[in-house]
Amino acid sequence: MIVREQQLSKESTVYHYRLLQRIHTKRIYFGLYWGVVAALYIWDLIRFQPFSLVIGLIIIPLLHTLLIYLYYKLKEKRRLANWLFQLRLPWIGFVPTNYIAMRRLMRLHLQLLWIPIVICACFYPWVSLDLILHLLFVHFWLLLPRFIIFFRFRNHLENGFLKINEQDTSCYAQ
Repeated sequence: MIVREQQLSKESTVYHYRLLQRIHTKRIYFGLYWGVVAALYIWDLIRFQPFSLVIGLIIIPLLHTLLIYLYYKLKEKRRLANWLFQLRLPWIGFVPTNYIAMRRLMRLHLQLLWIPIVICACFYPWVSLDLILHLLFVHFWLLLPRFIIFFRFRNHLENGFLKINEQDTSCYAQ
């Protein structure tokens, strides 16, 4: 068997990342976290208003995806090449598949925090308060685990790069 050595050109850039911190996703916590949504849905069923939460669980992740797309298209002037839509906590919605600077992702999530609140407030005269509260609940429910992860990685905000996997979220330094 012939072994070929791969030659790197002089223009190639080789990145080396050093693990700073890793947060494993514990299934039991997310089971409890989903339990909050299940309890709210049961409460809605008792009140004969089962659609507000379902609408929120559909609209808010789509709104987050649209805002991420617009953020990259308009502000960053780039396309979303390495982003995927996933349905796993703590990263439900559009998430990066490659390393991403923690500062950039934090700035994006701060935009994701306030813009949907303003959009929900704009619909207040035409939409029931119950639906708006459910939309806001789902919005905060989706973002809370992410901000907890950002808080736990706060010491690495300046030079950290996040890598999001199925089992964990890791922070690396370059």
